[in-house]
Amino acid sequence: MKRNFFYFAWRELTRSAYLRKNMAAKGVLIFLALYFSLVALAMGFNLSEHLSANFPDQSQISAFNSLIFIYVGFELVIRIMVQNLPTFGFQPFLIIPVKRKRIARYMLNKSLLHFFNFLPLFLLLPFTFRSAVHELETPVLFAWLGSLFFMIFVNHFLAIYIKWRTNESDWFFYGFLIVAASIFAIDYFEVFDITANFGKLFDLIVRNPGYIVVFPLAIIALYTLNNRYLLNRFYIDEISQKKKETKAYDFSWLNQVGEYGKMLSLEVKMIARNKRPRTSAIMSILFIFYGLIIYQDADVREIPEAIMAFGGMFMTGIFSMTYGQFFPAWHSRYYPFLMAQNVKMKQVLQSAFFLMAVTNIVFYLLSLGYMYLSPKVLYIHFAVMLYNIGVNSFVIFALGLNSRKSINLDERGMFNYQGMGATQWLIAFPIIFGPMAVYGLLSWTIGNIGAYIVLGSLGLIGIILHPRLIDYFTKEYLKRKHRMIAAYKKS
Repeated sequence: MKRNFFYFAWRELTRSAYLRKNMAAKGVLIFLALYFSLVALAMGFNLSEHLSANFPDQSQISAFNSLIFIYVGFELVIRIMVQNLPTFGFQPFLIIPVKRKRIARYMLNKSLLHFFNFLPLFLLLPFTFRSAVHELETPVLFAWLGSLFFMIFVNHFLAIYIKWRTNESDWFFYGFLIVAASIFAIDYFEVFDITANFGKLFDLIVRNPGYIVVFPLAIIALYTLNNRYLLNRFYIDEISQKKKETKAYDFSWLNQVGEYGKMLSLEVKMIARNKRPRTSAIMSILFIFYGLIIYQDADVREIPEAIMAFGGMFMTGIFSMTYGQFFPAWHSRYYPFLMAQNVKMKQVLQSAFFLMAVTNIVFYLLSLGYMYLSPKVLYIHFAVMLYNIGVNSFVIFALGLNSRKSINLDERGMFNYQGMGATQWLIAFPIIFGPMAVYGLLSWTIGNIGAYIVLGSLGLIGIILHPRLIDYFTKEYLKRKHRMIAAYKKS
C-alpha cells in the first residue's frame, strides 16, 4: 500500500464525530496528565532527600531499587484500569492484500505512544541527574537506567495483555484480582518480602550490567504474546461472535413488591445481564473494604469523626453513586422504545429510588463490621445512610435531567470514559463534597452529634416526602423526554 496505517488512522480520527464530543472529559484528562506530570517531577527532585532520611544505612541507588516493585505494581493496576487498548478500524483491510501481521504490529507499535510510558521519566530523570550520576560509573549507569526504561515497556505490554483477557473473560478478571490481592497480602504481612527481592534484581544489574538482557527478552516475549492474541482474532466472525450460552436470571419475585416491582425487576436484570453495569455493581461491593484503609489505625489513635462520616458516606452510597452517575443513560439504548411503551416515567424513577435505597441499607449493614474498630460506626454510618437515601437519591435525579450521552452496556466498566459528559464528572461534588460541607459547617456550629442528627433528619424528611418528590421529577423528565431521546441518538 502506498500510504501507511498512520495516515489512515489520522484520517479516521479527524473525520470522526467523536473528535468534537466529550470535550469536558478530554479537558479533565489533559488537566490530570499535567497535574501528575508536575507531581512526578516534584517527587523526582525531592526523592534524594526522602531516601536519605528513610534509608540512612543504604546507598540511594539500593534504596531506590527496593521501592521499584511498589511503583511497578501500582502502575500496572492503574494501567489496567485507565490505559486504553490499541484500536484500529482494520475490518476494511481484511478483504484486500494487506498482511494481518502488519496490522497487528501497527496496533502494538502505536500503543507505545502513551502517556504512561512517559510519566515515569518525570520521576526517574531528575533523580538520575541529582544522585545516580554521582554513585554509578558511566557503563553501569546506562545499564541501570536502561533496565528501568525497559521495565516501563514490560509493564506496558503486560497491562495490555491482561486487559484484553479481562475484557474477554470475567473469570480472568476475577482471577487477576485474586492474584493481585494475594501478592499484596504476602508482601504486606511479610510472608515473603517480594518488594526487597524484586529490588535485588536491579542491584544485580548494578553489580553485573550484563543481566540487563533479561528485560529485552521479557519485552519480546510479551510482544509476541500480544501479537498472537491479535492474530487469532483478526476474523469478522470472531469479532462479531456472540456468546452462545446466556445465563437466565429470574427476578419474577420482585413483581410482588407492587406496582413498581415489574420495572424494578427489569432494572436488576439490566445490571445482571450487561457487562458495564455488572462490573460497576461488583466494584461497589469491593469498595466496602475501603474502611480497612481509612480506619486501619483505629487501634492506635482515635479516628476523626469527619473521616468516619466521609467513609460512611462513601461506603454506604457507593452503588448509588456509580449507578446514579449514568442515570437514566443506562436505558439510552432502548429509551425511545421505553417511552413508547405502557410504562410510566414514575415507575422508572420509583424503581430506581427503591434500588438505591435497598443497596444503601445493605451496604450499611455490611459496614457494621467496622464497629469492631469503633462503636461510633453504628450511628455515624446510619445518619449518612439516611442522607444518601433521602437527599442524594434526588440529587442524582436532578443531575440526570441533563443526561445527554448514551451508554454502551457491553463495554468494560472500570475507567471507561464512553458516555462521560460534564454531568458525570461533576456529580461527585454535590453527592460527596456537598454533604461533607454541610457536616463541617454543622459540626463547627452545633457539634458532631448535632450534625449527625441534622443529616439524618434531612434524609428522613426526604424519605417521607419521596412520593411528592418523585411526582415532581416525573414531570420534569417528561418535559425533557424528546430532547433526551434526540441526544441519545446522536451520541
